[in-house]
Amino acid sequence: MNILTGRPVAASPLDRGVHGMGYRPDIDGLRSVAVLSVVIFHAFPTVLPSGFIGVDIFFVISGFLISTIILGNLNRGRFSLLDFYGRRVRRIFPALAIVLAATMAFGWLALLPEEFKELGKHIAGGAGFVSNLVLWNESGYFDSSAEVKPLLHLWSLGIEEQFYIFWPAILWAAFRFRLAKLPVILAFSALSFVANFVAIHDHPVATFYSPFTRIWELLIGAALAQALIDGETDRPSLFGALANRLAASKLTAIVGAILIGLALWRLSPASSFPGWRALFPTVGAGLLILSAPGNWFNAKLLAFRPMVWIGLISFPLYLWHWPLLAFARVIEGETPSLAIRSAAVAVSFALAAATFLFIEKNIRRNWKSRAVTMALVWIVGVVGIAGYSIYLNNGVPTRAGVVKDAKILEQLEGTTWKYTTNDICKANYPSTFRNFCYQNREGSPTMIMLGDSYANALVAGLVNNPATKNEVILSYSSCDPSDSTDNPELRPQCEAQNKIISDTPSLRYAIIETKWPRFDSSGRLVDLFTGVAAYDTPWVPRYRDGLDRRISFLESKGIKVFVFGPKPEIDYEPKYCFARPFKEPAKDCQMSEAELLDRQHDLSTVLKEVLAKHPHVTFFDPNTVFCKDGLCSLKAPDGLPMLRDKVHYSQYGSGLAIDRFVKQAQGEGFFN
Repeated sequence: MNILTGRPVAASPLDRGVHGMGYRPDIDGLRSVAVLSVVIFHAFPTVLPSGFIGVDIFFVISGFLISTIILGNLNRGRFSLLDFYGRRVRRIFPALAIVLAATMAFGWLALLPEEFKELGKHIAGGAGFVSNLVLWNESGYFDSSAEVKPLLHLWSLGIEEQFYIFWPAILWAAFRFRLAKLPVILAFSALSFVANFVAIHDHPVATFYSPFTRIWELLIGAALAQALIDGETDRPSLFGALANRLAASKLTAIVGAILIGLALWRLSPASSFPGWRALFPTVGAGLLILSAPGNWFNAKLLAFRPMVWIGLISFPLYLWHWPLLAFARVIEGETPSLAIRSAAVAVSFALAAATFLFIEKNIRRNWKSRAVTMALVWIVGVVGIAGYSIYLNNGVPTRAGVVKDAKILEQLEGTTWKYTTNDICKANYPSTFRNFCYQNREGSPTMIMLGDSYANALVAGLVNNPATKNEVILSYSSCDPSDSTDNPELRPQCEAQNKIISDTPSLRYAIIETKWPRFDSSGRLVDLFTGVAAYDTPWVPRYRDGLDRRISFLESKGIKVFVFGPKPEIDYEPKYCFARPFKEPAKDCQMSEAELLDRQHDLSTVLKEVLAKHPHVTFFDPNTVFCKDGLCSLKAPDGLPMLRDKVHYSQYGSGLAIDRFVKQAQGEGFFN
C-alpha cells in the first residue's frame, strides 16, 4: 500500500525484511500523538505546556514519508519532479485552500482593519508557504500577540515546503553522481543541527523560524528512510543491518516513547527551543518509526484504530484548530472560557473529519489529473492574492461592519505607529539605533525624547501642538533613563544617546518618559499588574541613583529636563473596550484612582526623592489627563481611545497629554 495515498501498490524487490515499505497504521498513530499534543497545548496550555513538541514529531514523520517516496522512486528509476510536486499539491492544497478562504471570510466579518490587514498578510504568506519568514520578520517591538494571529501555525508548513523545494534535487544529485546517500543526509543534518545549537541563545526567533535551523528534524526522518531502504536489500550495508536489528528490538519503541514522554513532562514554553532539547521528541519519534510495525507498542498502541483515525485527519485538524481558538480569543478579548475552547476543539475535529472524508479522499483517489492539480494551484494562488490585496488596502476599512467606527479605529494603530522611524533621522544619525529614529524636521535638534516607546509615543502630540511643533524634535533609540537595566542591547543605545546630547549644543529640552517600573514595599522590581517580583534583591537604590545621574548629566549640558510620570495602563488591548462585530464591549477601560495610585505609590516615592535633588526639573503627572472624580478612564470624554494598545498613547491621547503638559510648561515660562 502506498504510504502517501494509502492505496495498494505492486510488490518490489525492496519490499522485504522487517518493515516492508507499505502503509503503516502505526505512523498514523504517531501522527495522532503529534496533533493531539499541539491541540491540547493550544487549547489547554496548563494541561500540557510542552505540547508544542508535536510539531517536531510531525517534522520527523514528514521527512521519513516523503524521503521514502523520493528514494524509492529514484531506486526504481522512475522519479519525476512534476509528479512529486503534483502529489504535494493534491495532499496539501485542498485543506489549505478551504481553511485560508474560511479564515478570510470570517475575518471580513469580525476583524478590525489593523487585525484584518495583518490577517491578509498571513493569508498571502500561508498561500506562498513563507509564513515562517513573515512571522520571523514580524518579531519586532510592536508585534501583536501570538494568540490573536489566526494563521500563526502555518509557520511549520512553510518550513516543510521550503525544505521540499531543494531536497528532491539534492537526492537526485546524490543518485546522479553515485554518492552514498546516508552520509549526504547526515552531513546536511549535522550542519543544520549545529546552526540550531549555536544560534538558539543569541537569535532565538531566527532559530525557531529559519528553515536552515529546523531541517535537521526532517532529515532525521530522511536518514531513517534511507537506512530502512538499505536494510530491505539482499546485501544491506552496516547501517541497513543496524536499522534492521533496532527495528526488530522491542526496546526501540519503548525508548522512543520514553524520550517523547520526557519531552512532554519536562519542557515548557520557557525552555530554549529548539536547541538541543528538540532531540528528545525528534529522536523519540525516529525510534518509534524505526521500530517494526509488528512490535507490540506499534501494533497495539500506535495502530489502535481510534489513534489511526485521528492520524488520518491530523493535517486538516492541525489547520482548523488554531484559527478557531485564535478567533475566539480575538472576539472574547481575553483567554476564552473552558467551554468556548472545548467547543472550538470539538468543531475543529468535525471540520477536519469533513475535510478529510469529502475533500481530501476524493481528490487523492479520484481526481489525479494534471488539470485538477493546476486548478488547486490556481485556487490557492487566488486566495493568496486576495489576502495580499487586503494587506495593501489596510484591512479594508470601508467594510460595512467597521466603517461606522472609523474615528475610533484610526487611533488603535498598534503595529503601524508612523512616528517610529523616518528618513530625516536615518540620514543624520548612526544606523545602530534600536527601534526608534524619528526627527520631525530638518535641522539641529532642540528637543530630545529620552526613554523607550513610551517617550516616542509623545512625539505625535508634540509635532501637532502649536507651541512645540516648530521645535526640532528627535526620538532616537531605546534607553532606560536610569541606566539600571541588565539588557546588554541597551548599553550601546544609551551611549549613542549621550553622544548625541554631548555633540548637539542646540538642544534646549529633554523629555524623559519610559516604561516606568513598579516597586513593592521592599524596593523589589515587580510586574506592573501581577506584583510578582522579578528579582529577590532591592532594585530601588540602583534605579534611583541611575536616574539621578542621567538628569545631572543633562543639566550639566544646560538642558531643561521634563519628566513625564507614569500613566494608567491596562493588561488588555483597548480595542476590547469598544463594540465590534459579534461582540459588545468586553472591557470598560476604567479603573479607580485609588487602585492606580496604590500601584504607583512606591515608584512615586522614588521619583520624589530624585526630583528633590533637581529643583529645576519639571514633573508632569499624566494621571490628571485620565482621572476625574476618583475614576480613571482610558476613553476620552468624546469616546475616543487614549491608548493605541495596552500601554502606549494613541495619537489622540498623545495630543491630549501634550496639551495639558504645554499649559503647565507655559505657566513656568517655557514654550511661550
